[in-house]
Amino acid sequence: VKNIPVLLGLLSIWNVSFLGYPARAILPYSQALEKFAPHIQQVSMESNGKGVSIDGVPLPYEAGEIDFGEPGTNGQHSFYQLIHQGRVIPCDFIGSAKSQQPIHLKGEVVSNHDELMSNFFAQPDALAFGKT
Repeated sequence: VKNIPVLLGLLSIWNVSFLGYPARAILPYSQALEKFAPHIQQVSMESNGKGVSIDGVPLPYEAGEIDFGEPGTNGQHSFYQLIHQGRVIPCDFIGSAKSQQPIHLKGEVVSNHDELMSNFFAQPDALAFGKT
């Protein structure tokens, strides 16, 4: 599939309807996307959160999922604990190859974006392979 939004939508249906996961974490590793998770919460949960059809008949399946998230490392000392050691929660990690505002500090080997991206790759690795 070359259409990433369609693929993510299908994964959401799979995770909620077939695997029974009620929530999804949206984790953009870019401060420019700080409003992305709340935007998805609004759009997805309002549109897909209805438990009845247009005719008022209860749906025979779960409707929508609970979406939440924070940019980058902001959630690491709150809900990341739950994700790593509490419950299985599907996560959408979103990163960018280039920073909009790279900062290179004198004497530092890597930029702030390089450090952020190291964390971006380490978190899903730790979730997949059980390192906490």
